[in-house]
Amino acid sequence: MSSPSNAHPELEAEQRHVDAAYERLDAMRRSAVAVAAAYSEVQRGGTHQARLERDVAIETTRRRLAALDIGDAALCFGRLDLESGDRCYVGRIGVDDEEHTPLVVDWRAPVAEPFYRATAVEPLGVVRRRHFQTRGRRILGLDDEVFDREEADRSGLTLVGEGALLAALERVRTGRMADIVATIQAEQDEAIRADLQGPLVVTGGPGTGKTAVALHRAAYLLYTHRRRLGAQGVLLVGPSPVFLRYIDEVLPSLGESDVVLSTLAGLKPGYRVRGAEPDAVAATKGDARMAKVIAKALADRERALPRDVSFVLDGHRLHLTRRESARIAERARRRRGTHNARRPLVARMVLDHLVAQYRRAIVRAYRAGAPDAAGDRLLRSEELARDELAVAAALARGEPAPPEWEQELRVRLRRLPEVREALERMWPVLTGAELVHDLLGFVALIRSAADGTLDRREQLGLHRERSGDVAEVSWTDADLPLIDEADALVGSPSEARSRRRRRTRVEAATHEQAARVIDELGLRGFARVADVLDRYGSDEPAEARADGAEPRRFGHVIVDEAQDLTAMQWRMLARRCPSGSMTLVGDPGQAGRPGALATWEEVLAQLPRLHTPGSSASA
Repeated sequence: MSSPSNAHPELEAEQRHVDAAYERLDAMRRSAVAVAAAYSEVQRGGTHQARLERDVAIETTRRRLAALDIGDAALCFGRLDLESGDRCYVGRIGVDDEEHTPLVVDWRAPVAEPFYRATAVEPLGVVRRRHFQTRGRRILGLDDEVFDREEADRSGLTLVGEGALLAALERVRTGRMADIVATIQAEQDEAIRADLQGPLVVTGGPGTGKTAVALHRAAYLLYTHRRRLGAQGVLLVGPSPVFLRYIDEVLPSLGESDVVLSTLAGLKPGYRVRGAEPDAVAATKGDARMAKVIAKALADRERALPRDVSFVLDGHRLHLTRRESARIAERARRRRGTHNARRPLVARMVLDHLVAQYRRAIVRAYRAGAPDAAGDRLLRSEELARDELAVAAALARGEPAPPEWEQELRVRLRRLPEVREALERMWPVLTGAELVHDLLGFVALIRSAADGTLDRREQLGLHRERSGDVAEVSWTDADLPLIDEADALVGSPSEARSRRRRRTRVEAATHEQAARVIDELGLRGFARVADVLDRYGSDEPAEARADGAEPRRFGHVIVDEAQDLTAMQWRMLARRCPSGSMTLVGDPGQAGRPGALATWEEVLAQLPRLHTPGSSASA
């Protein structure tokens, strides 16, 4: 193979092809900018249909512009000459000419796989693989790898360059990752293109390219499984905000901007980490046993009354005994759902019990022949007395009471301080933070929840001084997974306000409008009606509509520096990816967090079991 030269005819020919691809890329960007400008002129007014069309179009165009903006990065990495006689230019994103003939194929497309995976043993139908050495839009040199020299000679292929790939691989380890797409090794590419189902473990020592594999996998999965992951999303969890800022610059160069980046603390944005604690305490909080402790702490709040409650309503004495409250609490525990979601059931059973007593009381008074002389009853008016008399007479005859009468009685009962205090004692409305704050603030609560699970030394380590307000707590990193665990069990406080299921956000007409917008914009297969409505169907911000109890679920989660996560942190991530589709990147030998799991087997034991056994790869 001869050395590359600026005057080499092969280099000049490749430069002409690349120039044509850049011209088309510029034209595609101008077209997208024009579309964005046209929609930006649409005012905020108009019909809901018009606003929905505008918002979807602007968002779609924004994503398109982000994909087309490659900055100074190389558009094209090289070329494949195949046994079929076809040639394929592989690059950062796909670019077609005006007749829709591919000028550059996206590196994530199946046809581009041989660019990274072909070897002398398995050429995958490749005769020659050519790598471009570039700077900006200029090709500086060429380097050819030949897998079938005889076919190359028959095809008249000219061979140039030497060692460019190996040189590029050495550069990527010491420089930024902005150009790593062009230099993926075959083993890395195999991990990048691994099946979506189940967990994939990517392990290796420092400098082996683990993070590069993680980023490429995020871009590849969104490209290949766009219909599924475009709606659910991909979450990439990094060790620090600095790391995420760096990754945020790299991902667009891989042709993908639709990846959610977060640290573990960022998954609980409502809580600021301001506290610190000894390593031994952090390790205890990170232990999987804490899930059992949190569950027991919640069960301790679902309890019978400490003593009987008695009060007078309209002259009738009503009782809620400790025994009856224990029966109600036990029935509620057997029901499915979060703690707060079962609070309306507890309230209904308590009110059912009290309403039944009140009915029996007024029937007894009626049958005693003195319904007009109700003792020391506090009547608001003569009309109410006559209404109650009529109700008592109907009940005595075995007829049902008017629905509005019983509804009013329930409202009056629920407003009584004694009833409200009883409900709060039996089944309080909680947040996960309140449950954890109360638990760690009292030695007695820790002992009740942790006896038989943690030893006494571990229990004492958990205790800390209780703040007057949960908003003032100085949370630690190890506290956040505990809050997340508690949130999953407790549910949203809004669930306690009504027994009714959440109503549909929009009427059928709005649903049809969203479907029409998807069709008109050519997004069928890339967007779902439900996702469009969720994102654009209300003028109220999504943050205001969401109550924060149910964490967002992703189609795939990628975790970098996975060796530093504790069991409780893995449970936190598992709730955000119920399918168990994850890419775990790390080196257990480099673990530094107190309580971090020591082996991948321990990690996989914390993940959802909806997947096939996990696979692993070395970077």
